[in-house]
This record gives sequence, structure tokens and C-alpha cells, in this order.
Amino acid sequence: MKIFRRIRKELLSKNKFSKYLIYAIGEIILVVIGILIALQVNTWSGEKKNRTREKNILNQIHNEFISNKTQLDSIKTSKEISVAGCDAIIGLMPFKQERSTLDSIRKYYSIIANVKTFNPSNGSIESLINSSSFDVIQNDTLRNLLVTWKDVYNDYREEEQYARDFQIWEFLPYLRKNTNFIDLYHEDNITNLTSTEFQNIWLMKRASHMEILTSIKEEQIERYVTEIIRLTRDSSDQ
Repeated sequence: MKIFRRIRKELLSKNKFSKYLIYAIGEIILVVIGILIALQVNTWSGEKKNRTREKNILNQIHNEFISNKTQLDSIKTSKEISVAGCDAIIGLMPFKQERSTLDSIRKYYSIIANVKTFNPSNGSIESLINSSSFDVIQNDTLRNLLVTWKDVYNDYREEEQYARDFQIWEFLPYLRKNTNFIDLYHEDNITNLTSTEFQNIWLMKRASHMEILTSIKEEQIERYVTEIIRLTRDSSDQ
């Protein structure tokens, strides 16, 4: 700045106004260039911070959904096994009033009666959507998946709730009322084998498991989990 002031003073003292004017314009241009460079540096710095913040957020979501996928795969496998168990029992229909029939039902009961539910961890997504940090996510497809994930999960959860309600309010109460658990081969148990209601309860149980498997596919919850994992991995690697 001292050098610039000295040049200005010298030009003015020698009445070299035209040269001073050229110099003044040049000085203004230098100042503008300096400001633009400073702004660009700030932009680069802000962008770098945003990319670092985005990577950290995506890593959190990625790890969360890796865990969610493991849980969903477990639920899917469990339901497939339950459906297979139901099919094994249904394959015995019409039931014969024999001990072997009760033995087969008891064999598959534990896997048929399970009501495992999908309870994904959504903390990272909810925290992100409810903050200004959501703007740092660059991938539009990923942004859409994150925003609509909750609705997809809630639609799927309705089917799980139906299966759970059937288990609690129909399946177990019926068995408690109509089964002698102390003596498996009690005459009442054997007689009940041929009742229409007893056979229908297993058909309905199978349907409740199938509804969940169908929902995993139709509600696209499996696709969402897989895509969020892929996109958070790909985006964080950039």
C-alpha cells in the first residue's frame, strides 16, 4: 500500500493525470481481482467443508443401513422358513386323528409361531432430514430415497402389524382355548385335528407370513435398503 501511495503522489505531483488515471484503473482492477480470488478461495473452502460433512453423514447412513439389511435379510429368511413349515403342516391335510399328526405339528410349531419384526435404525436419516445438513447431499436419487424411506417403511410395517395382531388375537388364543398343552396326546387334541377351524388356522397363519414376504417385495423396502447402501457407499467414495 505504501508503494501504491508513493506512485499516486508522484504521478499527481508531476501533473501526469492521464497516466494516473490509467494507474488508478489498474489498481481498481487489481483490487477486484483480489476480491474475486478471495471469494473463490472462500467458495473452495466452503465446498471442501460441505464435501467432508457429506462424506461423514453418508458413512453414518451407510453403516446404519448395512445393519438394517442384515436385520431385513434375517426377517426374510425367517418368514421363508415359517412358510415352509406351514406348507409341511398343510401338506398333511386333511388331518388324520393320529399321534403322528400332532408330532408333525409340534415339530414345526416353533418356527411357524415366530413374529420377528423389522425395526430398522433411522436415527441418521431423521437427524439429517430435520437439519440444514440435508442440502449437502448432492445425489438427487439418494435424496429422494432418504426423504421417502419413512413412508415406504410405514407401509411395510402395516403388514407386519397385521401378522402380529393375528398372532396375538387369533392364532395363540385359539390354540390356548382348544389345546391341552399338558398332555399333547390327549383325546381332545386328537379329536380337534379334524375340525375345520383347526385346519383353517394354519392356512391363515401361512397367509400372514406370506403377506410380509410379499410386502418386502411390493413395498420395495428391500430395494430401498439396497439402493441406499449402494448410493451412500458410491457417494462417499467420490
